[in-house]
Amino acid sequence: MAVAATTSGMPATGLISRASQNTVDSALTGGTSLASTLVVRYFADFQKYLDPTETPFTSSLKTGEAVPQKKVEWGNSFLAPNQSATGASIADATVQNITVATGDGPKFMVNDVLKIETEYLWVTAISGDVLTVKRGFDGTTAAAHTSVPTTIDINGPATLENQDTPITPIARGSLEYNYPQLFDYGLHLSDRENNTMDYEITKGTKYEAYLSKLMKEAAIDFEKTAILGKRGTEAAATGAGATPTTMGGLDYFTNREYIMASAPVTEDQLMTVAQDLWTAVGADKMAKDILVGGFMRRAFSSLFNSNRISDVKDTESTLVWKAVDTDFGKLRFVLSRYIPAGTAYFINTGDITIHPYKGGSWKEVKLPSNGPYVKGRFTGDYTMVFRGNAARAKITGASTSTADYPNM
Repeated sequence: MAVAATTSGMPATGLISRASQNTVDSALTGGTSLASTLVVRYFADFQKYLDPTETPFTSSLKTGEAVPQKKVEWGNSFLAPNQSATGASIADATVQNITVATGDGPKFMVNDVLKIETEYLWVTAISGDVLTVKRGFDGTTAAAHTSVPTTIDINGPATLENQDTPITPIARGSLEYNYPQLFDYGLHLSDRENNTMDYEITKGTKYEAYLSKLMKEAAIDFEKTAILGKRGTEAAATGAGATPTTMGGLDYFTNREYIMASAPVTEDQLMTVAQDLWTAVGADKMAKDILVGGFMRRAFSSLFNSNRISDVKDTESTLVWKAVDTDFGKLRFVLSRYIPAGTAYFINTGDITIHPYKGGSWKEVKLPSNGPYVKGRFTGDYTMVFRGNAARAKITGASTSTADYPNM
């Protein structure tokens, strides 16, 4: 089918004029045979202009180039991991196979030099999350490391002199890729309903009014998926048992987690997270924003109430903290309606990008009809790339009781 018209971006006023809409509708509806035309309108980055306060996370992200492959790898700006942790106790100085944190095996390379407490180890083989190592490397003393997890510092590789250097490319974290996810919404109504105005819709057509609402719903669906989505397993593309793959969200791709177990968040806890991120990636690359829901926004703001000193009279007595300066950089609070209670995400939006899949940019497709109906779809096929995994963190399970926060 031929594409009759294409409009890039959001129109300056409204979605489309009434005159233009009538022209489109007359070409697509009425009669008993399908029209030969298909109308496509593109709405790239529409959520950034439609209602960005509803989608503070995705509206703050850059949109990158389209991706042609189903599995989206890191792409560029990969930051080689420099820390992991033990996944099991190292009983004594003789153990040569050590287990690292679940899923962290791909962070390591053969010939890496590791540091666990005061001992250095040299990696000679890798199988999943189990490393075979030479103990007491570089003149250090092999010892037991029974606390789990214990931090593992990953230093540069070491190889024997006068031998060919083994191939040890930079590891690419196996968890740091995503799948595209199709968002598809149908919008069908009769010509009579489309052109019959009511008290709610006073201009344009009902199709355009409904489309505007549907686009807002799609933006919210994408926002929630971008934050909370779990990556679906790859399955057969066809057949009765096939299931669609789904892209993972911010929660899925943030594995530095501080589980509060219903304890309240304190200023010290906030600074500890900032310090850990600074230790991992430095001040320039660490998280800059804290994405929080309603209660946690109040809780974080209350942490600094005791430090407020004022000697002026005003009609407003409560100040709201927008950001806080830590010893390791400034953290800005960003409020979202879609963050679970007791949860906060420390993010650097520069590490996350949105990508359409093979021409899957947000678009409305007006479909031909063999009757007095208007049929359309609003659709987008998108994925996201989460780089700089070490630069992010999340707090989960924090208390949501006001009694646990003295200044609330």
